[in-house]
Amino acid sequence: MLRLEHIATPVSFVWGAAVCVSAFFAQIASALFASPARGGDLIWLPGGLLLAALMTLPQSRWFVCVFGAGLGVAVATMLDGEFTLSTDLRMLLVLTVVPIGANILLVLGARAMPRRRAFVNALWFLAIFVIAIPGLSAVFCVATSTDTVPRDRLLLDWLQLSIARALGYLVFVPLWFRPAPRLSSFRRLFEAKWWALIEILGSTMLIAFAWYVLGSLSYLRPLLLVAPLLVAVLTTLQGRIANTYLLVMLLSAIALRMTFEGRGPFIEVDAYLTTLSVKSWVLVNATASWLLTMFVMQRNRMRRKLHDSGREVRELAGRVFEAQEQERSRIARDLHDDVNQRLALVSIGLSSLRPNLDDHHHDDLQHLQDELIALSEDVRHISHNLHPTMLQELGLQAALGGLSNLQRHRNGPSIDLRVAPNANNLPDPVALCIYRATQEALGNAIRHAKASHIEVSLQAIPGQIELIVRDNGIGFDVDGRRGDSRGLGLFSLEERAKLLHGRFQLASSPGKGTRVCIRLPLPH
Repeated sequence: MLRLEHIATPVSFVWGAAVCVSAFFAQIASALFASPARGGDLIWLPGGLLLAALMTLPQSRWFVCVFGAGLGVAVATMLDGEFTLSTDLRMLLVLTVVPIGANILLVLGARAMPRRRAFVNALWFLAIFVIAIPGLSAVFCVATSTDTVPRDRLLLDWLQLSIARALGYLVFVPLWFRPAPRLSSFRRLFEAKWWALIEILGSTMLIAFAWYVLGSLSYLRPLLLVAPLLVAVLTTLQGRIANTYLLVMLLSAIALRMTFEGRGPFIEVDAYLTTLSVKSWVLVNATASWLLTMFVMQRNRMRRKLHDSGREVRELAGRVFEAQEQERSRIARDLHDDVNQRLALVSIGLSSLRPNLDDHHHDDLQHLQDELIALSEDVRHISHNLHPTMLQELGLQAALGGLSNLQRHRNGPSIDLRVAPNANNLPDPVALCIYRATQEALGNAIRHAKASHIEVSLQAIPGQIELIVRDNGIGFDVDGRRGDSRGLGLFSLEERAKLLHGRFQLASSPGKGTRVCIRLPLPH
């Protein structure tokens, strides 16, 4: 519930005074473009200004904003010399309808699904503030007017008033509608990308020249009227939102100027119909351009969200990899310091039992000791695979050599290893990624590809380090098995490469082996 203490605050009065001053100047500006011979107001700005204030501020400050807007419009009307009680009452009543429409827009927009809220709100805005409220307020103004107007002009007067008020609401909508254009979109107008401004000014001048020269040709009028919208579409699709607004404003000003001079494609049989024609065109063009820019901004917003989500996923993957390495180190340390030591104690204990056993049990005891020794060796290999201490103590070149020798000794394939001389000078994250990639690629080549020969090459290229692991295994169809061709190991390698801003490539074909390539950038 709205309480008096929420209204009578210093901040609310400041906003009310600001809206009052803004409405005063908005009414003065509207009066400057008004001409009774041309249908009254070309555009009525106070309503749109009040709507922008209401949609930006909390509802506790709406009352002072409405009061301030009404006071500013009344003062401007008196200073303009056109003050009449009936005219001011009509304007004030029109202003009081704005908060009702704003509240309806908020309620209807809140019920929409989050993914569709922007589009639903846009449709409701058009229905309420471009069609319903301008049309109803125009009916009220025409019905209560004291001027004697022929019956055949009542519909035209209604259209003039409706379009003038709709334009007033539409001109301020980019300032408050969500998603609203970022400040950076307007800041780009003043950056050193002069070619974009030159392109807009050139397109505007070309359209203005075509209007000026060919505007009197009736068979070219549809093309001349649609051409600005096509330019706006191309500009918006290129992501230049601010340039689209600039284009619409420039073309609207040029259209009004040409119309006053009696030239262009908007000329009708009299000035009254000519003004109605140009106002209708400006309304349609501005509405279409705004909807298009809103759709493009929504797409860019979703793209930024997707990019941010991808970055968060990569950061999470980095923390997962870091935690994984820490856990591997802990498990490897436990295996080496605890499990292996206990296996050694069991082996010593069995040896102490040898003198107390009969000769025919010595072979069984020796078999058990051999199994314990093999088990201890396997535990040592597992510990080494989990956490390669050689990588930290002797460097990447020795660690890759030890890994190749181990795989060659245990599984039998021939492994040709070529390592760049400066491999030991790589940063720790890069060295660890290279080691894990080699470990995973060798394991896949031996377990899955059944390769008998494997080539491992680590070369330094300008600004990058490149690892290539190639085998002569059975291979597979990468395109045909895109969904299940990469296991968790290869997927983790791809994510590791992305975390280091590198590239991961996998190439294979049936019967022709597999090639794994990772390129990582090196710090300068």
